[in-house]
Amino acid sequence: MISKMLSYKIQQYEVESRRLGKELRKFERVHKMNSSDFFNDFMEGKIEDGLDFVEWSSLYQMRQRLLEKKVELEGA
Repeated sequence: MISKMLSYKIQQYEVESRRLGKELRKFERVHKMNSSDFFNDFMEGKIEDGLDFVEWSSLYQMRQRLLEKKVELEGA
């Protein structure tokens, strides 16, 4: 029962991670930069705090958290 619940939750994380990945790729195409490089520059203050960039940063952080939770569950 518990393993089924874990598998289901992992699957949910994968689906949501893919959805967020699609959103991130839109930003990457528009700005010609991958999300991890963007996020590092954004956090270092090298990129302005425009609404577009705040949204990109939020999506990136959400996806990273999901991936971390997925890894934790896979190790359980």
